[in-house]
Amino acid sequence: MRNKGKKTVVYLLVFTLILLSVIACRIEAPRLVLNEDPTPVPTKIITKVITKIVVPPTSTPLAASPLPTKPAEPTLTPTWNPLDAPIYYPLPDCVASRLYIGDSAFVSLVGGPNAIRTDINLRTDTNIIAYAEPGEILEIIGGPQCSDGYIMWFVEMKDGLRGFTPEGDGNNYWLWPVAP
Repeated sequence: MRNKGKKTVVYLLVFTLILLSVIACRIEAPRLVLNEDPTPVPTKIITKVITKIVVPPTSTPLAASPLPTKPAEPTLTPTWNPLDAPIYYPLPDCVASRLYIGDSAFVSLVGGPNAIRTDINLRTDTNIIAYAEPGEILEIIGGPQCSDGYIMWFVEMKDGLRGFTPEGDGNNYWLWPVAP
């Protein structure tokens, strides 16, 4: 019986090998697939270029040419400070001013835009016709007038629009004189 068991094992082993070789033959090897319409690859042709180096004649020896000098340091000059403009009280019961008719003034960079109004009344928003943005330059063409303690100037904007706008309330100033 032992012989019969060995034969069975050998048959199983042979059968397994045959089965594996059949399966191995059925698995296809990867194929190299060529594109039917290949894209042409540009060809680069490198040629040898021969140039002749010509040295221009010099009229003076190199040692005789002047050496460049370091430029002088710029001199700092103090800039004009609008707070240095003298203040005065143009109207009784109104705040101080630094502006005069004929001056150019810029709208303060803090506090937002300045309302340009048809009249000096600050108690209503119905008279606002435009806003002068921070940094915008206005020409003082009339005034001053006092409205609720505020100095009001008649100004002209760069686009030609004219109206009244406040200079300040005594604590904050929204119009500053431009350097003369």
